[in-house]
Amino acid sequence: MKIIGVIGQNGSGKDEVLKYLRAKYKIPFLSTGDMVREIAAKEGKAPTRENLQEISERYFREFGRGCFVKLAAGKIRENKWKIGGITGIRSLDDVETLKSGFGKNFVLINVYVSNSEERYRRMLKRGEGRDPQSYEQFLRQDAAEEELFHIQSAVPRADYSLANDGTLDDLHAEIDRLVAGKELLSN
Repeated sequence: MKIIGVIGQNGSGKDEVLKYLRAKYKIPFLSTGDMVREIAAKEGKAPTRENLQEISERYFREFGRGCFVKLAAGKIRENKWKIGGITGIRSLDDVETLKSGFGKNFVLINVYVSNSEERYRRMLKRGEGRDPQSYEQFLRQDAAEEELFHIQSAVPRADYSLANDGTLDDLHAEIDRLVAGKELLSN
């Protein structure tokens, strides 16, 4: 079993990378964020960033950091996927959990957008209810997520980095190059 993980800040295109791999290469994926949203729904809480962060913090205290990627990896095993993706990898604990559990069968891709204002504009376009409604709110959420997850300390552990500064077609072309040149999908 091989796991392709994607890390990056909000609005960087993490989900888009795995959506494209699913559409073009038939690689299924799971989102740790979806798992947290499922917990919120079971608890009758609205899926606001604040509620989701509270749930994440509580689960980290109860089950340890890396608990959501463990759940995702377990679901990939249960589904008997030869290759599966996980988006929403955030912390160094997440990365270490997957690297220690899967070794070379875990590949981490960092997706980044150089300009934070561009990430904000893209989030506005996607129009999800949990996304910030002002640039100032976006910056506060970025800071809160960094404080909670320490994303930037995990990024250097990525095996590959994809710049998502251009169009969607540009990102897709970068993914295709990564697949073609790096045997990303082979076991």
